[in-house]
Amino acid sequence: MNSRRNFMKHSGMATLALLAPQLSFNAFGSPDPDDKNFGHLRKAIALHAATLKIPGLVAAVVEDGQVSFLQTEGFADLEKKVPMRRDHIFPVASLTKTFAAVTLMLYEQDGKASMDDYILDYPFLPVGLTPDRLQTPNVKIKHVLSHTSEGEPGSNYIYNGNRYSFVYGVFEKMSGNTNHYEAFADEVSKKILRPLGMNSTFPGYPRDKSIAAANKIVTTYKWDREHQQHIPDKGLSGATTLFPATNLFTSLDDLVVYSNALDGNTLLTAENYKKLTTPFITTSGRANPYGLGWSTQQIGDRQVHWHYGYGDSYAALIIRIPQQKKTFILLTNSVAASEPFFLGFGNLLNSPFALAFFKHIIFQHDGQFSFEDIINNKSKVTAPIMYDDIFSQALMRYYVEQTYNGQKGEAKALLKYLAQNNPARFQKMDGSLIYLLEKLRNQALKAQMETAIQAYSSTGCFHPEIHECAARWYESTGNDEAARLWYHKLADSKWYGEQGPVKNACTVLGKFYLLQGETEKGRSYLWREALYAPGDAPQQITAMKTGR
Repeated sequence: MNSRRNFMKHSGMATLALLAPQLSFNAFGSPDPDDKNFGHLRKAIALHAATLKIPGLVAAVVEDGQVSFLQTEGFADLEKKVPMRRDHIFPVASLTKTFAAVTLMLYEQDGKASMDDYILDYPFLPVGLTPDRLQTPNVKIKHVLSHTSEGEPGSNYIYNGNRYSFVYGVFEKMSGNTNHYEAFADEVSKKILRPLGMNSTFPGYPRDKSIAAANKIVTTYKWDREHQQHIPDKGLSGATTLFPATNLFTSLDDLVVYSNALDGNTLLTAENYKKLTTPFITTSGRANPYGLGWSTQQIGDRQVHWHYGYGDSYAALIIRIPQQKKTFILLTNSVAASEPFFLGFGNLLNSPFALAFFKHIIFQHDGQFSFEDIINNKSKVTAPIMYDDIFSQALMRYYVEQTYNGQKGEAKALLKYLAQNNPARFQKMDGSLIYLLEKLRNQALKAQMETAIQAYSSTGCFHPEIHECAARWYESTGNDEAARLWYHKLADSKWYGEQGPVKNACTVLGKFYLLQGETEKGRSYLWREALYAPGDAPQQITAMKTGR
C-alpha cells in the first residue's frame, strides 16, 4: 500500500490520488452514478496504471464513431509536471503493422499487387535484415504479414515484427521512391494519413524538432530497476524512420478517425478488411490467432480485431469490435502496459486493460470481488471471464514482484487458486501460462505444468520461447533427459536460427556432448550456434578448441 502511495506522490496522478484511500486488491468499487459502467472502467484503468507505475496514459471507448469515454492519467512529462492531455502524441510501436497491412491491401484492392505475391517479386531491401534470413524464395507478402515466414512458409506462427521489413521493397516499387527509408512513409501518408486528415500522425519522430506538433509528443520512460525510478528515454527523438513494423507517432483522436474509417469502409471494402482480419490458416489447417497485420480472436460471441504496441519505453493497444462498432484505445508512455502480458502469443485477455473494457463495457459485469480474498482462499468466482482476470492479475503481480519488488508470492497464490478451481485452464495451449509456471518453478504446480506442456505439444506448434520454457522446467526438476529432448527440438529445427532459444539450445547441447566425449557432435552444435550468431563466433570457436 505504501509503495503505491509513494508512486502517486512521485507521479502526481491526480485521479489516482483521489482514489488512494480505496486502492486495495478489491479493484472495482461503485460506479460513478453519471458514468454507469464507465465508472468501473475508469477505476480499473487507474488502479492498473498505479500498480504498474505507468507515468501517464490516455484511454478511450469509441461507440458508433464517437468518443463515449475518455480518461487521461498522470503526466506527459514527469520532470516538467505536464499533465496528460487528449491531444498528446505517442509512439505506438507495432500498431504501425496495421497501417502497413492496410496499405498493402489497398494495393490489392486497386489491382496493383497481391498478398500472394512473392517477396522476391519486388526489390529486396534488407533494411537491417540480411538476405539469408529470408531463408527461401517462396515467402509471400501474406506470410510476412501473418508472422508465418519462418520455417516452411505458411506453416507456423511466431510473432516476429522484425521480419515485416521484408515487405519494404513493395512500397519502393509502388511509390517509385528509391530512397529506401522514405518509401513506406510516403505511401502511408498518401494512402491513409492525408486522405483521412490524420494531421497529428507522423511517420517517425519529426525530423524538424521545431514544429509545433513536436511539443505534443510525450516523454517516454524506462524503469531503472537498480534505483527504482523512471528515467526519460532520450533516444526517442532519434526514431525518425518509419518501418513497416514500428515508429508511427499518433494521437488518440487520429486513431479514432482511423478506426472509424475501417468501420465505415472508407479505406477498404468490407471484403478486403475481412481478408486482413480473418485468422490465417497454416499449411496444416490450423487457425492462427493472427490475420494479416491484425490479431483476431473470438471472445464470447464477438469477433475481436486488435493489436498491441510494445516499444522500448512506451506501449499501446487498440481493440475493435466491428459488429458493434465499438473500439477501445490505450496509449501510454511506459512499457508496463504491454511487457508483462505476452500479447504476441495471441490472447488479448491477458491484458488487464482489455479485460476491464470487456467486463465493464461489453459484458457490463460489475466485477466486484477481492483478489486479496482469493489469494487467502476466502472467496470463489464463477464467471468464466473472472478466471481470465485472475490469470491476468497473476501475470501483472509477477511483473510487479520482479520489477518493483512488490506483491511477493501473489502470482503463485493466484495460480494455485486457478489449479484448484479452473483446471481446464491448464489443459489448453497457452504460451504465457507455460512461461509463468516456468518462472515460478513451484513444485506444488508440477502436475499443472506438465499438463500445460502436453497440451502445447499435442498441437504440433513450434514456438521457440515455449520450447525453451519446457526445457528449462525439466532442468529445474532434475529431468535432464526430458530437457535435452526439448533442446534437441529447438537446435535441430530448420530455418529458425535467428531465434535466441535456438541459439541457446545449440550452446547447451554442444557443451553437453563435448563433456560426454562426443567431440564431433558437440563441435557441430557449437559451430551451428556460431553460424547463427556471427558476433559470438570467436567465443564458440574457443569453446570447440578447449572442449569446455
